[in-house]
Amino acid sequence: MHAVAFASSTAGWQARAFGSGADDVAVVFDAAEPGSATTAVLAACLSDGDGRALQHEEAWDWTLNRRLHGLIAVRLAAGDASLELQAPCGACGEPMALPLDVASLGSEPAAPRFAWRDAQGVEFRLRLPCGRDLRQWRDRASLSPMALARTLVEAIDDRSVEEGVPWSADALPALDDAFEAHDPLTALRLQAGCPSCGQVNDVACDLEAALLAGFAGRQAVLLDEVARLAGAFHWSEAEILALPRWRRAQYLRRIDGAGSWA
Repeated sequence: MHAVAFASSTAGWQARAFGSGADDVAVVFDAAEPGSATTAVLAACLSDGDGRALQHEEAWDWTLNRRLHGLIAVRLAAGDASLELQAPCGACGEPMALPLDVASLGSEPAAPRFAWRDAQGVEFRLRLPCGRDLRQWRDRASLSPMALARTLVEAIDDRSVEEGVPWSADALPALDDAFEAHDPLTALRLQAGCPSCGQVNDVACDLEAALLAGFAGRQAVLLDEVARLAGAFHWSEAEILALPRWRRAQYLRRIDGAGSWA
């Protein structure tokens, strides 16, 4: 198992490979609740320099950018830097493979707060959304784009939004571009040429979903190992997961007839 350092603005975190811990089988991967799955993976696999595990509530407070960096560190801890995304060509509809080296995405999370000036010179003080924002937005599905953006604007020309500073929905496209420029990882876009028609596509990628799918696959492999060992030796799940990975691998080789029982 590899240990990968994950830089943050407050402390260093160490990541372990998902699927190497007994508790990893309990993580629920629900496509309708990606934020909960991300929080569970981070809490299971990240610990600080003193060995303290990241707490769930703390993980919810991390920005989406920082959470993505945490997931990347967990993937890299397994020694796997390659990730292949899929998308249809916008011109002909043929599927395209988009290979991505996650190690090239950097290890330092974007600053959680930043300033931006619009075309008229008005200064906005902004904050990146965090995991907790996702939960609140989900529970308040009726929020308009303007109301949602307002939750991320802390001040305009040094006046708080609560003071009733006037600004209009016309600012939303430029504001969206400002967030994407400051945090390109959360709004990841890749350029891909279609092998069928040659069209160059600008593809929006859901990096969180792709990383979670990889972890769900690792969990499935682990559960398959448990099922095979339980069927062969009638051990309990807890007994099997308590075995070091190398010992589980040895038993599996013997079940497959590739090892010696002598």
